[in-house]
Amino acid sequence: MKRINLWILASLLLTATACKKSNSGTDEGKKEEPQPVVEYKPNTTYYGKGNLVKLVTGDLNSPIILASPHDGTEKPEDMPVRTHTDAVVVRDLYLTDVTEKVAAALYAKTGLRPHIVINYVERARMEPNRALAETYHKSEAANALWREYHEFLKGAKEMVEKNVGKGLFLDMHGHGHDKDRIEVGYLTAISDLNGTDDLLNNKATASSIYNISTTSPYSFSQLIRGDYAFGTLLANEGVKAVPSKQDPKPNSDPYFNGGYCTLTYGSKVSGKVSAIQLETPGPGFRDNAALRTASAPKVADAIIKYMQTHYGLFIGK
Repeated sequence: MKRINLWILASLLLTATACKKSNSGTDEGKKEEPQPVVEYKPNTTYYGKGNLVKLVTGDLNSPIILASPHDGTEKPEDMPVRTHTDAVVVRDLYLTDVTEKVAAALYAKTGLRPHIVINYVERARMEPNRALAETYHKSEAANALWREYHEFLKGAKEMVEKNVGKGLFLDMHGHGHDKDRIEVGYLTAISDLNGTDDLLNNKATASSIYNISTTSPYSFSQLIRGDYAFGTLLANEGVKAVPSKQDPKPNSDPYFNGGYCTLTYGSKVSGKVSAIQLETPGPGFRDNAALRTASAPKVADAIIKYMQTHYGLFIGK
């Protein structure tokens, strides 16, 4: 697999343009910014500055994007710890390993490599899952890394849209809530999930899987907690999840319904790439290597069944 450092590539481009002069004799190159890669190549690894964020592009016809934003451990000196009272700094332990193992299982089962985006900087210093104005970063270096991370996510989504036409983005997270189950987030409010099916059926437009709801024969409530909901498919594999047919409502329990990345790269606003945030538990799922090795193929199987049912893809896998 090819490896490309985007910062080095951009620096080379900047150096080349620095030799160009205008008719007035001014150095036009000094005004230019490093140019982002316009079109990513399949099965190639791209790094941002300092190798702190990474995009691993999958096969051209892969419809899946996976991301691990909060498991980073790097502590760049030019990115001070965020101190704002609203800044969440806890690490989602082992989610990068889970993400990579899910990707490997998908490849083994389907023959297609998914696209993967990973952040290696600790969350205390750079927050990928908030709007930039709400990250409370303490340096421009953190802002620049945030932009690189989102350029990678945007690029992966554009690859899926261009080459497949539709797809699914899974944002991988971890929670420390009392109930050891995956919280499946579609941006749907807890109050709506706790309501009736009739109420829930009117909330599709506010969901990160809105595009799926426009083509599915299933009602929106069925997409959330019916036989072929993502949570139900996880539970069928032995991974407890909410909402699902087995556990349809969070009720008064803590529950994360999705964040900035789910909103930005899902289909609530536009497009045919839908998004789901998976908030995974530690106990029974990812707390040790053996658990992660056992859990990842189960998640992959749920993804495959979801794609077969709602996208007509991976048929026969």
